[in-house]
Amino acid sequence: MKKVFFYTDTPIFGGAERQMLLLARNLNKEKYQPSLLCSNYESLQPMVDAWKASGFDVHQLNVMHKHDPRHYFQIRSLLKIKRPDLLHIHLWNPGSCRYAFLAAPNDLPIVTTEHDPFPLSGMKKMLKMKYLKKTAETITVSDANKELMASLYPEFENDITTVHNGIDLQNFEKTIVHLTSQEKNKIRTHIFDAKPSDRIILSIATLHPRKGLNYLLEAMPTVLEKFPDAKLAIVGEGPQKKELEKIISRLKIDHRVLLLGYQEDIPKLLKCSEIFVLPSIKEAFGLVLLEALAAQTPIIATKVGGIPEIVQHMKTALLVEPGNSQELTDALSELLRNSALSQKIAFVGYHHVKEFSAQAMAEKTERVYDKVLQQNS
Repeated sequence: MKKVFFYTDTPIFGGAERQMLLLARNLNKEKYQPSLLCSNYESLQPMVDAWKASGFDVHQLNVMHKHDPRHYFQIRSLLKIKRPDLLHIHLWNPGSCRYAFLAAPNDLPIVTTEHDPFPLSGMKKMLKMKYLKKTAETITVSDANKELMASLYPEFENDITTVHNGIDLQNFEKTIVHLTSQEKNKIRTHIFDAKPSDRIILSIATLHPRKGLNYLLEAMPTVLEKFPDAKLAIVGEGPQKKELEKIISRLKIDHRVLLLGYQEDIPKLLKCSEIFVLPSIKEAFGLVLLEALAAQTPIIATKVGGIPEIVQHMKTALLVEPGNSQELTDALSELLRNSALSQKIAFVGYHHVKEFSAQAMAEKTERVYDKVLQQNS
């Protein structure tokens, strides 16, 4: 059995970090023994608890922030004592986790996952090149990201592999399979503040300009003119909240638009909605789309990043150009008007999402591990 240390210096327990845990849970336990190495931030306690509840060892670093140089000394000491066979570094941005690269001994093979790559410049790019030379294999979560990495660092093109993110379908379906009409009505009434006749358009995203939520809001006045029973609910927190509130006020749609902030029970919210929209300007993968597919909620999304690798236009979703409010208006109107099309793409999408199972993700990652360890033997 090979010991694999998962490391990240993230300050949040977000989508990329949940994928780390999902991967660890689905690795072949007869071949690989995963452990988590992370900082001791209070914000990461839910992640630490989840790893421990799954039976994994967790090693926390006593550091103040991601720039704290104690990262280096503590990581170096821990790697020397525990002697893992492989270090899997999860990069929540392309310049993160630098202390792990510096602290790792030269004979310890490193695999990285680039969860959200983007161009770097100056000193950051120089350091990135140095760290890539220490990396045996880079995993990207989409072919689009693989192409981006290859264009940015062509000398490492042959050391990049795509492994799509996954979803635990069995666990997801357990959450919604017993959703009663009474519970559904309670969610629609108390969370969506909806009448029985209202049709909920749901978006789940960080409130950040890269998510394109302002374009979705700009689409709503025309949609509401045609379909006054439509109601938009946006789930998420982020730095753009005040700007979005101003847009909602300016468009005079506050009576039909809700900013719900952070919410639990995302599977149930999806199941209680008529349409899901992800209007991103930039999107590394779009993990929430897998959840919408699993919930059989019709999808509208943009043609950016890894999204076209998850859903196909007119088959499993309606795809629109990013930053285009008119196309969002047209797509929303089409699904609100055409129930047959909505049902078709939801049905086909549900069967398509099985291609993105957590087990498939784990098996592809194991092949990367096998290759790297064999090269290092």
